[in-house]
Amino acid sequence: MRNWYLVCYDIRDDARLRRVQKLMLGYGHRLQYSIFRCRLTDRDIERMKWELSKIMESEDSLVVVSLCKACVGKLRVDGSRVSWPKDKPGYEIV
Repeated sequence: MRNWYLVCYDIRDDARLRRVQKLMLGYGHRLQYSIFRCRLTDRDIERMKWELSKIMESEDSLVVVSLCKACVGKLRVDGSRVSWPKDKPGYEIV
């Protein structure tokens, strides 16, 4: 099952920053320069953290916030056209 995550990072070196940004574009949608929204499985999260650990150094920081459905519904991004897609129901009435 996929859940929404907010991934934020602070990278102290420009070369590492570019590598992290490129990696994160494969996992989610950029909201701001160092903030991404991602819809991932538990396995995806572990793989992403592992890949980031290969790039990042101890002076860099990473924050991964799991968002519940109620939290996602209350999020608002000002100054952007970004919207959080609504979950499709698990059924369809025909």
